Amino acid sequence: MFSMQDATLSQCPETLRNRPSGRPEFLVGQALYPKTINLPLDGEHRMVGAVKFASHIGAPICTLLSINAAHIQRWGSDSVFDVGHLWDGHRDFLELLRKWITQRGIIWACVWVREYTGGKNDHHGEHWHIAWHLPPRYQDALASQIAVWTGEAIGPHDGKQKCIARSITGAWYLSRREENAGLYLGKATPKTRLRYGKRVPNDLRTTRYHGGEGLIEGKRFGISRIIGDTTQLRQGWK
Repeated sequence: MFSMQDATLSQCPETLRNRPSGRPEFLVGQALYPKTINLPLDGEHRMVGAVKFASHIGAPICTLLSINAAHIQRWGSDSVFDVGHLWDGHRDFLELLRKWITQRGIIWACVWVREYTGGKNDHHGEHWHIAWHLPPRYQDALASQIAVWTGEAIGPHDGKQKCIARSITGAWYLSRREENAGLYLGKATPKTRLRYGKRVPNDLRTTRYHGGEGLIEGKRFGISRIIGDTTQLRQGWK
């Protein structure tokens, strides 16, 4: 078991048998992407600011999806995770989610992060956190769609008030988020920085959360354009 602040992600190889209808084809390859072991020094600061700005424009980020991406990929499930590289899979999944949201007239206000766990609780590999704006009336429908995209059926509720739905093996977990999601997503922001050749505290990091550091290939975090730095500057928010 891999315990997270908002979910318990399992390695049990029980998956949904039904093939997702209309699933796009994805290329399997071994593309090389830039590698990082941490978020940038201002990673948490930017995500926290984006979440605050989302509330300012009337699209509060209140939903968090956690996915044990590496294990779903290793199972070879009939889903968007059946790809050669998890950065490719992440982009494909995020685009499916974005289209599902915007086709219903919902603002795509989203922050996301890819993290690595190197052995904690017998878990190895990459997992994702995606937080976005979602009106409550769409929660059940989206949970059903996530089950299709991941090849992981919805399982029993874990009894927690914040839980919307979780997969049958715990490989994905959809939850309500009341506090600023950027604090949790930004936990792999470095605690220190170099100044005149010496290590000093990183004053851009305030989160009490820890973890997520480790080798990630491809983009490590992202903020949707409508709540990004450029939009904030244009509206005089920053």
